[in-house]
Amino acid sequence: MKQSPLFSNIQTGEAYYDEVERATYKGITIKTFILLAITTIVAAMVVLNLPAILNNNPTMFTVTLVIASIVGFISVMVGRISERNAKYASVIYSACEGLFLGTLTLMVELVAPGAATIAVFSTLIIFAVMLTLFSTGILRVGTKFRRFCFTFTLGAIALTLFMSIASLFINFNAYLNILIGLEVGLLIYGAITLGLNFAEAQSVVERGASKDAEWSVSLGLMVSIIYIYVEILRLIYYLVLLRDN
Repeated sequence: MKQSPLFSNIQTGEAYYDEVERATYKGITIKTFILLAITTIVAAMVVLNLPAILNNNPTMFTVTLVIASIVGFISVMVGRISERNAKYASVIYSACEGLFLGTLTLMVELVAPGAATIAVFSTLIIFAVMLTLFSTGILRVGTKFRRFCFTFTLGAIALTLFMSIASLFINFNAYLNILIGLEVGLLIYGAITLGLNFAEAQSVVERGASKDAEWSVSLGLMVSIIYIYVEILRLIYYLVLLRDN
């Protein structure tokens, strides 16, 4: 008896779906390294050429930096919402962040030589420690942990906005001890968010998500890694100011 086409499709459906490439930890790792490489290359180019650029056209560079910050923010939103567009959004974000990080790194290096090296190794150590805590089960990402991170995120956003506005009217050099304490708190928060990234990676792999999801997870990891690096640089900067005052 001849099979109906519908029944034939049902029978072979499982084999068809098995052919779809699934997300893996290896894929997430490779994509994260690719994004880190893009950011590093762009940042290095900025560090090498920024003095000449500022001498020739500082206004244009400032405008470019502002535009890159806006584009980077939008690309994160797109990449985290849409797995299909995450590949392109994550590459754009990495390039934009490279422009910002190169500028910030050079500025801090002028005040505290060697700060970039310290920040890089400190970021790697924090990443390794948090990964170890997560992989061994010491760090458990449950509902309470997610609620805590969400509350902390709202507080961090509010604090950032307050500090940005207050800096227009207050000379924070007189409150360096407070700033250092706040930076330590924000750095701890950055380390904690890595736990959410690791949990997301685990969920994506275990539920058999498509390869596109790897880019979205890698983008999330990039945001946390860059955040930690920036906070370490800021902390070093404030510590140097405190030492010199």
